Amino acid sequence: MIVEIVALLFATLTGWTVARRADPTARGALLAGESILLGMALASGVLLLFSFAGVPWSALGIATSMAAVAIAAIVWHRRGGADIPAYAFPYRPATAALDVATLVILGGYALFATMAPLWEFDYIGDFGLKGRWFFEARGIDWNFLSSPVRLNIHPDYPPLLPLAFDFLALARGHWNDGAHGLLNVAWALALLLVIRRLALEETRSHTAAAFVAAAMVPICASPWVGLADGAFAAFGTAAVLLLRSDDARRVTAAAILLGCAASTKNEGIALIVAVAIALVYARRPQWLPRLWPALAIPLPWWILRGSHHLHSDLAASGVFARLAAHLADPTPLLAAIARYPVGKPLFWLGIAVALIVIRRAVVERERFAIAVVVLQFAAYIAAYLISPHDLLWQVKWSWERIVSHLTPILTYVVLVNLCTSIGTEAPLPQTPASAPRESSAVPTTSARAT
Repeated sequence: MIVEIVALLFATLTGWTVARRADPTARGALLAGESILLGMALASGVLLLFSFAGVPWSALGIATSMAAVAIAAIVWHRRGGADIPAYAFPYRPATAALDVATLVILGGYALFATMAPLWEFDYIGDFGLKGRWFFEARGIDWNFLSSPVRLNIHPDYPPLLPLAFDFLALARGHWNDGAHGLLNVAWALALLLVIRRLALEETRSHTAAAFVAAAMVPICASPWVGLADGAFAAFGTAAVLLLRSDDARRVTAAAILLGCAASTKNEGIALIVAVAIALVYARRPQWLPRLWPALAIPLPWWILRGSHHLHSDLAASGVFARLAAHLADPTPLLAAIARYPVGKPLFWLGIAVALIVIRRAVVERERFAIAVVVLQFAAYIAAYLISPHDLLWQVKWSWERIVSHLTPILTYVVLVNLCTSIGTEAPLPQTPASAPRESSAVPTTSARAT
């Protein structure tokens, strides 16, 4: 798997140049996490553009194109950057122990994700199948996607993940199901890096930030290896947390990540809508025009799938009849949800108790994040209400996965507010040359620390 790891590092390096341009506030772990996410999105985007232009895929072609984008981003990057937090917080032995624990647990997850050829049904019959077919064809095979006789179950699904598999396969020169689990590790690592930095800015404590990251490893490391849920949660959560920070300089990066989420799963469309409504609810409607990358990034795929008549199964004829029937009798849906509960009861009990403890913060400071969670959850329920499939079957195989999209946001909100309610560490003094201007030394989020 050395070749795949090198390919991931190359993508991260190119993503670093884009992240520096998109997010002028990104430094340290935040920059590293954004670089992983944007690098893999860039690799998938280049392959999609190659298919759109009719250019056959090759390792040299994609490497050259990504390098060209990186050079352009470096040239375009604004010199001087923006004022960012420059406090030197004490790094204590307890902090190191927590960071090591995070790495050890993530290392165990890496062993799990790569111990065998990927085994999930949706990898074999959907994401992996598409990726393998495209790899053999050296481009997106529209005849395969539009054929009435096909094994894959979602021909309309956006292709970021299958194209990411193809990027690794092109780097190696042949298909390797056993190595593709590395992508799940990359998504989890990227999200944890974003969480680690944002929690540090908000709690102003390395120990608290390390605790938040360590506690969220099981939340960020998706057990559905080879499926798009881990990638979608990483892109979507990172975007929401950047917007939650109240720093207007991060809107562009968040919008790009939202577009990447919509290029990973159809649920990303609902997430864009949820974020837009939540911004209005949180009294930040002036940010809405700056979300245009969230629509521009998945737009080519929407156009292509429409021109090839690739439709979602939710759009099958009789949508309003199914909606009316399920609203008139919601018993089957409620019974299915009751039969297949999500996660561990103790975890959700802890979340509920914590929300009660931080209820003032939820009401006063978490309007945006909570609104996104509620609206996206409502969208998932609406999808069940118009589904043409048997509800018991669909809830059984999707309920826990789709709730996992929202769990990281909710968990982060709870943990960070609990940490800030306990207290913060005083920053170490800075030299005048390295200290930023007082007016912008700490983002708005640090004002949450009390």
